Amino acid sequence: MEGETVPASRRAASKATRIALGVFVAGTVALGTILFWVISQGLIKFHPKQQYCLTAECIEAAAAVLSKINQSVDPCDNFYRFACDGWIYNNPIPEDMSNYGVYPWLRHNVDLKLKALLEKPISKRQDSEAVQKAKILYASCMNENKIEKADVKPLLSILRHSPFRWPVLESNIGPEGLWSERRFSLVQTLATLRGQYSNSVFIRLYVAADDKVSNRYILKLDQASLSLSSREDYLENTTEAKSYRDTFLQFMVDTAVLLGANASRAESDMKSVLKLEVKIAEIMIPYENRTSEVMYNKMNISELSAMIPQFDWLGYIKKVIDTKLYPELKDIGPSENVIVRVPQYFKDLFRILENERKKSPHFCLNSFRGVFPCGQQESLVSGTFISSKQFYCLLQIHSPLSLV
Repeated sequence: MEGETVPASRRAASKATRIALGVFVAGTVALGTILFWVISQGLIKFHPKQQYCLTAECIEAAAAVLSKINQSVDPCDNFYRFACDGWIYNNPIPEDMSNYGVYPWLRHNVDLKLKALLEKPISKRQDSEAVQKAKILYASCMNENKIEKADVKPLLSILRHSPFRWPVLESNIGPEGLWSERRFSLVQTLATLRGQYSNSVFIRLYVAADDKVSNRYILKLDQASLSLSSREDYLENTTEAKSYRDTFLQFMVDTAVLLGANASRAESDMKSVLKLEVKIAEIMIPYENRTSEVMYNKMNISELSAMIPQFDWLGYIKKVIDTKLYPELKDIGPSENVIVRVPQYFKDLFRILENERKKSPHFCLNSFRGVFPCGQQESLVSGTFISSKQFYCLLQIHSPLSLV
């Protein structure tokens, strides 16, 4: 209506809107000017989107994939041949291996790189203490002249120690090496093998996260592996499995004879060892039955000792656990919780060991694995056993270190 005046509040709002609009326009113009200048100076470059990766790494990865497949096979007809034929054709199983795949191939290539690093001269300025020790260990392992000169003396020296005296050698290593049932301790022998030589015989003890309380660590007890690579190698009657057992038996006999044992006794005793390992293979829990729920059996050491009283569990654990690595376990007692992953295996194991002990008091020490891990004796005897020296020495370096 004519004559009406606009309220002061409306006039103020209109003025504020005009000011804001002016600031926005000025800012937009300024930003546009700056952007134009930056682009004109070449400070920002726009590239068309690349459809393919053509770097050397991408080309190498693509070629590796193509080399593993068989493009002449229709994947809808036979996907396995399409995906794997190239790998199988280009990578036959090595003569010294029972199986082969991508992971062993990767391990081999990592070993080649590790070998090159270990063979470089020691640099006290650049190499850490751990690297220096690894290079020294590798060099000593590769020193075949010194190993040949020492022959079996290092191993015989170990076999004179009380936990490792081997009855099959009788008196061939001197009176100080004679086995004594009275002095023999199964706990001490197994603990020494585990602690000093990282070899788990019959029992595997380790510390790991609790399966149901993942932020806590707990002791775990499991079945240990046997000398041959799989349980089936002991139980199957295939030609291949029989050849593994025959070769393993001959290996044990040859080792005992090399150390001074009588040939006929060595063969008799080592046949008993193989029979013992077959019995243990029969009671081992097969892979398909090792489910997380079935293997979660939490109890304290006191309860474990009551369930399987034939073995000093607390004494064994105390001897094996590295208290420097796990200081909280220094004062471990019967109330300490453990997860017994295979209780039935341990029940059957000590039943078998007790029956064998009644038949032959020195059964355990005649067990080749009970005397010394067959994978480690090669470093203590001459070249009689060694086929691939460099990779054996590399194994001694990286096997204790899971991330190497």
